[in-house]
Amino acid sequence: MDFLIEERLMLNALVSDKLLYKQRRNDEKESFEQTLIMGTTKALLFTKINERIQRKFIKNPPLIYAMPIIYMDEKQSKNLRKKTEKA
Repeated sequence: MDFLIEERLMLNALVSDKLLYKQRRNDEKESFEQTLIMGTTKALLFTKINERIQRKFIKNPPLIYAMPIIYMDEKQSKNLRKKTEKA
């Protein structure tokens, strides 16, 4: 996910090794390996991040979830605003 940091779309990224992902499809349980990405960013950049990831990982895109940050230390918050793209 270096490209997201380089493009200033994320401040940092945590990229998992392959996780075992399970889901139900057509009344059958299906399991496969999946990458999970978590990063700190601005809500307004989420659509742009999703577009970039979908273009880069056409065959097997990683899971992407938006989780709101309820509280962030003021120093971290200033750093996020300073080091990510202006939305």
